[in-house]
Amino acid sequence: MLTSTDNPLVRRLAACQDPRKRREEGMVVVEGRRAIDGCLAAGWLPVHLLVREDLPIPAHWPTATPINDRVATRISQASSPSGYLAAFPEPPAPSLDVTLGGLVLAGVADPGNSGTLIRTAAALALPQVVIAGGADPWAAKVIQATAGAIAAVTILVHPGGPEVLAGGAPRCALVVSGGTPPAALKAGPRWLIVGGEANGIPAPWLAACEERLTLPMPGGTESLNAAVAGSIAAYLMATR
Repeated sequence: MLTSTDNPLVRRLAACQDPRKRREEGMVVVEGRRAIDGCLAAGWLPVHLLVREDLPIPAHWPTATPINDRVATRISQASSPSGYLAAFPEPPAPSLDVTLGGLVLAGVADPGNSGTLIRTAAALALPQVVIAGGADPWAAKVIQATAGAIAAVTILVHPGGPEVLAGGAPRCALVVSGGTPPAALKAGPRWLIVGGEANGIPAPWLAACEERLTLPMPGGTESLNAAVAGSIAAYLMATR
């Protein structure tokens, strides 16, 4: 059982709270029984699986190492640690098929919004999610917001601009006003570009979009939360 917060493994896993350290370790730390279940169901194999000593270990899980509460708190990024922690190898960068379309998170910095949108992509079977700035998709808080659905989505972290999608499916910017209503868009694959709460879609991405989409809001609300708006738009596009 791991009982010391000075244990080398505990220090390494705790250091993964920093994105740079996490990338150096090449690990993705997943917290919570449900999120870990989702990763295991998708075929991810844990490098380390840690369970607080007072908690049951699901019968279908691999062998887990017991830890005490101090260790769970040291590693966890949650305000109330669940006691279930796993470290998986970071998935290799996938190849991108620009013709299939998918979802682009362009500067979505809030981990909850980012995770919710990734979860939406998984629920709607969107083929690909491109992360263009914003929250680290492999951060624990993002993964927790996906409830483990992140393992079912092809994710490409792209530090550059919209040229990565050039020549593929149309790029459609989700904008607050001035865009086409969803029903007017032609059916077919496209890239839905969703921006962050504060600054919206970065200018280079917005300029490169062949289409713009605005959700009608007859109630008069000025705007919606990025995750809510992006999820509604993704659903309307996926079900056309």
